[in-house]
Amino acid sequence: MVDPGSTPTLLDGFLKDNYDTEEIARLVNEEHPFLDMLDTNYRGTGRRWIVPFIDGNPQGHASTVAGAQTAAETSMTGSVISGDDWQINWGDYSDHVDIGHKAMLMTRNDMGAFFEDKKEEIDGLYRGFADVMERYLLADSGKSLSTGGFTDSSGTETLNDITEIVNFEVGMLLQASANAGNSTSDSLLGSGSIGYVFAVNYNTGVFKVATSAANAIAGTAGTPSGWTGTMFAFRNTDFGGTSTPNRIVLGFGAWNPVSDPSNTAFEGIDRTINIVRRSGVRLTSSQCSGLGIEDRIKKLCTVMGYLGKPAKKVMLHDLNWLGLANSLEGRGLRALDSDVKVGQFSFPALRLATPRGMVEIFANKFMPPDTAYAFDPAGIKVATLGGFPEVINGDGLEMLRKSNSNVYEYRLYSAPAYCHRKPNMTGRCPLVVPT
Repeated sequence: MVDPGSTPTLLDGFLKDNYDTEEIARLVNEEHPFLDMLDTNYRGTGRRWIVPFIDGNPQGHASTVAGAQTAAETSMTGSVISGDDWQINWGDYSDHVDIGHKAMLMTRNDMGAFFEDKKEEIDGLYRGFADVMERYLLADSGKSLSTGGFTDSSGTETLNDITEIVNFEVGMLLQASANAGNSTSDSLLGSGSIGYVFAVNYNTGVFKVATSAANAIAGTAGTPSGWTGTMFAFRNTDFGGTSTPNRIVLGFGAWNPVSDPSNTAFEGIDRTINIVRRSGVRLTSSQCSGLGIEDRIKKLCTVMGYLGKPAKKVMLHDLNWLGLANSLEGRGLRALDSDVKVGQFSFPALRLATPRGMVEIFANKFMPPDTAYAFDPAGIKVATLGGFPEVINGDGLEMLRKSNSNVYEYRLYSAPAYCHRKPNMTGRCPLVVPT
């Protein structure tokens, strides 16, 4: 019989043995193609992550020596290259799972089964972390889970875009805003009142919330204070609005926004000086008017080829990827490469011809449903201070004891940062929201 007093020590050893670097990477990257394309092993230091970039060559050119000298001495870049440094603040993100001491005692005669059960929970914690990061790395600065908005009826919430229901889980705590959270002027409704998710219907795009944890357990739906009209949903504390949001990470949509940026202080840089080379290529709705999904992607990649740098990858929402595949197959084209190695894993990819070569197109359920992203992974970087994620174990223990209950915690933490070190290697265009 296992000594109950030794159970935490045994479990701690079990956790150390089962969650090495390779296993964590497998849990995080599997089924997350964008994360798998990035090197998440890079570790940064310092108060900020400083990433230098070059966005212009020397401009001392003319038909005469005097003219070249004049240009070199008077232009903004002069006789040197143009560039600067991104000054990226580190974010914070935490993940927790509880391990009850009472549960250890009740299962001490079958600790193998107990360990395996806890491993499933902890595996889920890592997978959940990856879901959140995949979504946020593909999102704009607001980090809304419902970019199409939702409406409330006595605690029953209906998404305007049913595909976004994948971002919601039973047990989540939500806050709501009348805005997408991309502006410092955006604020939360009801002074940040919380909706406790206790039911989700993935078929219909409907979820239910309660106004308290007790009501959620009882299955009693209710409208949180201030929730009204068309709203945007956010994980509790993750809202990107106000002038002092909790910093997590600024994703693809923040670095390459839907319209040319006008702000002059993004990660320490004025992007208006050189829009494409500091914020990427983008097509507007009018530039895509009358075009189908294939033509939009080809146009985006073509424009990237002559305004910026050629794209090598394209990311679409699953249903838009399916629409493109059906369109190609309907014309007798078999453009599917079923086993494309991305990082540690392989994912199916469609292939399209562009003036600068073939591009691979991947499906991702966490993509904004109304957008296509095109990019060269070499232009994108992600880093953390300690791990992606790391276990909080500064005292040498994998588990932490709670001070107010007979419960242990397995706690993860990440201080991430993301950047487009070469923004002209990225592009985006609008798509029709799939149904």
